[in-house]
Amino acid sequence: MKGNSEIKKGEEKKNGDTIPKKSHSELYELLAGIVDESNISDDVIERRLYSHDVAPLPKMMEMGFKMLPDVVVRPNSASDVSRIIKLAIKEDIPVVPRGGASWALGGAVPVLGGILLDMTTMNKIIKIDEENLTVTVEPGITWNDLKDKLHKKGYLIGAYPSSAPAATVGGWINTGGVGVGSYKYGGVDRQVVALEMVLPRGEIVTFGTSSIKSSLRMDNLTPFFAGSEGTLGIITRITLRIYPSPEEIRPVSYVFPSVKDMCEAIFEITRSDVLPLHISFFDKNHFIYLKNMGKDLPEITAMVNLALEGSSSSLDVEEAICDRIMQRHNGEKQSKEFSEHEWEERFFEMRIKRLGPTIVLSEALIPVSRLHEMIKRSQRIIKKMGLTAAVTGMISDRNTVAFMPYCLTDERKLRSMMTMSFTKKIGDAAFKLGGRPVGLGIFFAANIKKLHGHGADVMKNIKSAMDPNDIVNPGKLTEGMTRFGIPIPAFGMNMGMDMMATMARLPGMKIKLKMKEKSHAAE
Repeated sequence: MKGNSEIKKGEEKKNGDTIPKKSHSELYELLAGIVDESNISDDVIERRLYSHDVAPLPKMMEMGFKMLPDVVVRPNSASDVSRIIKLAIKEDIPVVPRGGASWALGGAVPVLGGILLDMTTMNKIIKIDEENLTVTVEPGITWNDLKDKLHKKGYLIGAYPSSAPAATVGGWINTGGVGVGSYKYGGVDRQVVALEMVLPRGEIVTFGTSSIKSSLRMDNLTPFFAGSEGTLGIITRITLRIYPSPEEIRPVSYVFPSVKDMCEAIFEITRSDVLPLHISFFDKNHFIYLKNMGKDLPEITAMVNLALEGSSSSLDVEEAICDRIMQRHNGEKQSKEFSEHEWEERFFEMRIKRLGPTIVLSEALIPVSRLHEMIKRSQRIIKKMGLTAAVTGMISDRNTVAFMPYCLTDERKLRSMMTMSFTKKIGDAAFKLGGRPVGLGIFFAANIKKLHGHGADVMKNIKSAMDPNDIVNPGKLTEGMTRFGIPIPAFGMNMGMDMMATMARLPGMKIKLKMKEKSHAAE
């Protein structure tokens, strides 16, 4: 067209006026040859939104890590992802996949800048296979979305994260999560039937099958990628198991006079023949936080929430068994209305973030038999660090607790950086009790040797063999790395975290969120 031909290079037409065209980086222009420009951004404000996950990090962390991506890209297909990976190899630029970023260990945050792949645009349900009881989805769909759409068809997912409204299917697979429903159906690795992935050399491959259950041998490598934190490739399609919806899901809640009673009741439930869908627990401080938000709640020292699933007649029997067990440990059963409210609120346990700028989360897996001891240890850590923190968690199987304490802080202040060591201290306590921290991310890759011994070297070799250019999510899981490409030795990261914990205890550094009620240690 004549009008357009008169526009000079570096200009564009808008509302009939000729205006200077925004200049973009060379990387942006290269990516524009792969995906539509509406799916690319190098705007600094938008990129800043991708420089943290659910727990924003202090700005001073940018001295050690380049958390700001150079460009954000939203792919629409496996082919897009493959071409982006091949471009990244050619240009020697890291690629970091990102889902809902509802985790708190920096796994979806760059350490060397580069290309941030926002996978939430790939969010479709591809097929609900009612004959084989599977559903095939793109990685960017949230668990809540998927759960609700399956419910309308008369099906449910076995397990999903408590952050289901924000967490994506691909993201939770990458973290190897356990969550709501894991007690009965297992972790996310047990839910996955098949995966389509773009590997670090750019090839598109599929593992597993969508129609039959594969044994966990070389014919099905899907569990191999669960928990890899996006370091071994980019997930582009997932097939999950689904189950017919039960006649009833019945929530039941019990309040206890002490944490010790609560822990003993949980242990006995795990040794009974009752198989709940879900078991979660909360301490007094969790409810004090909620009261500070204006919630009208009774006085609660400790609470257990159960969700039972099955036919109404079978649930009557299971509920009666649970009642007897809880009563033996001084548990007081709550009303049906209270229990149903707690079940509906299961996705919003972290809403207390409204009380402060930042929430610091910690998560560890510990033996059920050591739960009370772990709570006491965590309370000592909390007191020493001058924090106000709450203890929550869920029982992921008969022997394992997903222990999840949290506290509030302010990422704009030095104090926030020091409270990051809270997560490290909780992980150390878990190790001492025969457990382990959950996830490694940016800051806890140093734990890999402690977790796996010489197996850590094998894992590093697998990463190197699959990703010889170290392009896909570098500086995570198998090796911590600074923005200068220098590996962080385990002793260095551990020493730094311990120093921060010590600084947090110095006079003048103890800043507590004001609570309406006095915080209580574990009883």
